[in-house]
Amino acid sequence: MRNLKLLHTREHGPVQALGSPQCFSLRADQGTLLIGSEYGILELDPAIRGVTNDISLTMGGFLPEDGSGHIVGIEDLPDQECVCVATAAGDVILCNLSTKQLECVGSVDSGLTTMSWSPDQELVLLVTGQQTLIMMTKDFEPITEREIHQDDFGEGKFITVGWGKKETQFHGSEGKQAAHRKQMEVPPASSSDDGRPRVTWRGDGQFVAVSAICPQTGARKVRVWSRELVLQSTSEPIPGLEQALAWKPSGSLIASTQEKPNKHDVVFFEKNGLLHGEFTLPFQKGQAKVNELLWNLDSTILAVWLEDLKKEKNSETNTYGKNTCSVLAAPKCTLIRRCGEAIYQKWRDSAQCSEMPVQGQKKLH
Repeated sequence: MRNLKLLHTREHGPVQALGSPQCFSLRADQGTLLIGSEYGILELDPAIRGVTNDISLTMGGFLPEDGSGHIVGIEDLPDQECVCVATAAGDVILCNLSTKQLECVGSVDSGLTTMSWSPDQELVLLVTGQQTLIMMTKDFEPITEREIHQDDFGEGKFITVGWGKKETQFHGSEGKQAAHRKQMEVPPASSSDDGRPRVTWRGDGQFVAVSAICPQTGARKVRVWSRELVLQSTSEPIPGLEQALAWKPSGSLIASTQEKPNKHDVVFFEKNGLLHGEFTLPFQKGQAKVNELLWNLDSTILAVWLEDLKKEKNSETNTYGKNTCSVLAAPKCTLIRRCGEAIYQKWRDSAQCSEMPVQGQKKLH
């Protein structure tokens, strides 16, 4: 495993009108950064270190003026020349940055917890407050709706050959004990888990994975769905499975994290729901909380957003970039602190195996 060495960094001072950053999206064609807060949307331009757009969502009544609102998703849609925003109250809004016109294209009475667009931006998946999934086209035409929590494993269910009774069937290397093994009981998710579902798409947009807390057990499960919301698989029971979820764009593995009795691991799932490898994070149990994971576009770097539990609540966090193979171009990273500061960094591949902490509160490659 290789690491990253910091080449260059520059900062953008706190934006007073911003509020608390809740989510952000890069406008690749403009080279700017869209930040959503409890009051609306700001567009920051790193080149001039200034705000180029400021759209209030409180004026239109989409967010409360007292600052109690929350944006659960933001996506730049260059083909539609607008930005799509989803609020916890259940509104999906299109914002034209040129005219500052706002259009509510739909609402969900139970509210929204997540909005996630497919990589090709042809589909958008909404997770509602009633734990349902709504798949829609880019024109916001509903395709189908499904309950997150399903009793069935999915279309990828393993099939036995059916040789006689279960007790006399061939059970492979696991032995006869596998025929009588009871369903593993897993403890509820950690109290530090925010309880929100996580959504991540495979790089080609053909499949999407959803991590959610099971209402019966209180533990997290990961389910893989097709673009048509046909359930493909359900993860095996994993004690200590956490909220972070990121599908490797190349399509082979889904990354999450697992808290074990004496260590903290990044674990990898296959599309069939089975575990396939892990590595241990370089800190003692109880020292840090993993908030999110994120891959870069060519699947060579996995960023781990950590929150140091030993410091005060308003302390900065660390992001570790792990490079698993050679990088062709210098990777860039954008981080947003809760105070509204933006940090822009450029890294290069390093053969040294020491950890490289990055100060910041949010990360994106």
